[in-house]
Amino acid sequence: MTVAPPRTPSPRTRSGPHLGLIMISLILALVPLQLDGLVAATAAPTIAGELGGFGQIAWIATTYLLTMAVGTITAGRIGDMFGRKTTLLTALLIFLAGSAAAGLAGSMAWLITARAIQGLGGGMVLTTLMAVIADVAPPDKRSRYQSVMGAVAPISMIIGPWIGGLVTEHLGWRWIFLLNLPLVTIAVIGVAILLKLPSRRTGGRVDIGGLTALSIASTAIVLAMTWGGHQYAWDSPQVIGAAVVGLLALLALLIIERRTAHPVMPPQLFGNRAVLVSMVIMFLSTGAIMMAAMNYLPIFLQLVQGQSASNSGLLLLPMLLSAIAVSMITGLFTTQPGRFRPALIIGTSVLAVACGLLATMDTGTSSWLTGAYMALVGVGLGMLFQTPLVLIQNASPAGEVGAATGSAMFLRTIGGSIGVGALGSLFTGTLAGHLTDHGAAAGRTDPAALTPAQVHGLPDQLQQLIAQATAAGTSAMFWAACAAAVVAVVAALLVPRLVGGHQQRADEKLIKVEADQG
Repeated sequence: MTVAPPRTPSPRTRSGPHLGLIMISLILALVPLQLDGLVAATAAPTIAGELGGFGQIAWIATTYLLTMAVGTITAGRIGDMFGRKTTLLTALLIFLAGSAAAGLAGSMAWLITARAIQGLGGGMVLTTLMAVIADVAPPDKRSRYQSVMGAVAPISMIIGPWIGGLVTEHLGWRWIFLLNLPLVTIAVIGVAILLKLPSRRTGGRVDIGGLTALSIASTAIVLAMTWGGHQYAWDSPQVIGAAVVGLLALLALLIIERRTAHPVMPPQLFGNRAVLVSMVIMFLSTGAIMMAAMNYLPIFLQLVQGQSASNSGLLLLPMLLSAIAVSMITGLFTTQPGRFRPALIIGTSVLAVACGLLATMDTGTSSWLTGAYMALVGVGLGMLFQTPLVLIQNASPAGEVGAATGSAMFLRTIGGSIGVGALGSLFTGTLAGHLTDHGAAAGRTDPAALTPAQVHGLPDQLQQLIAQATAAGTSAMFWAACAAAVVAVVAALLVPRLVGGHQQRADEKLIKVEADQG
């Protein structure tokens, strides 16, 4: 197979200063929702203390992630049916309302509800933004603009915790949410005035059954991955019950989507090899592996190498900066259909090698060598930030771009939750097992309470043992991540050659005709 099936030509694209202004508006819309998950995590103890809800502190972040996963898949199909500009403005207003409610929260229940609204709006914004770029950017520049948007996420990861601490300390935690209001308001005005999209609404009935089944499935799966090995044992009734509910909901989703006229997750997308393998790559790489690395590498750096946790985002600079740089370069490289497959193969291969190198780290590994390994992870991730997503958009019918984008973003979000849950459980389980195997005193140490401050107050022998256990847990986790990356390499090898080539030529021909017509 050499090319993807041709699809309906895309709508009129934009270029020049107008497109630049649109991109600024879209970035202003993206920054607050990318930052919110990180800045809120920094302020969570302060928030819980003031609102009297330490027992519910985990739900400040978990609720946001759950509803964001639902929002990513919801917005894709709704945008196809009722117009992406309308969907984007609605999503921004939902996020705006959630931010205002969170800033004014008087109780933990109020705050958690507001975070749920924020997450729903944020997920809808994220999917619609990526689909809008496919509408307004010329085919040969989509990768470039998608890479600019993709760079916002790692930059947010760097500055998010710092901003959260700064705002909480000097202005109060409520301003973490209230400062979203002016940024989002400017984005709403920019989108309303600047974004001009041709009318391409398909209309029809919203797939309420599919949305409900998918929402239940994603919520149950994320809960199972979040609870398993952390709050409850993997074989506990809570985790097993959540997993069973998730599987039953998935079964119901398969039945519903085959019978509805406008499925939220069209089954035919998964019959397109380019789309299917690209989604697998996103799920594994920028979903599971990236989020596991983001959450657990700082633990190794702090407990094994004695790095300070005061600027936790800075510990990941080698990985994040290389990812940003390579993402921008890859966006310039993948301007031709034939370059997507090599970029995916190289990116997944580099990621597999980097995970294998991280798995070899122990208590004697130097900080500079760890930084080099992390930078290599960033190189692999940078090549995969937007390349699979652009390939999915180029290989999908024009009327399905929103649904395809939503499905891809949804699977990446779920992949991230599974990465943090399943790979994280492997990490903590190996760590706890190592402590138990090396002495009764160590066995009484709770891995969930191993903060750097606590470790530094322990006897030297026990500190060394904890460092060894942390290194063992990190090694086990990254060997599993390496295996996942190898699966991603296989998926990349299955990407058809020159996928999307027919579509790009069709788009270019349409643009030329429209230009001739004035």
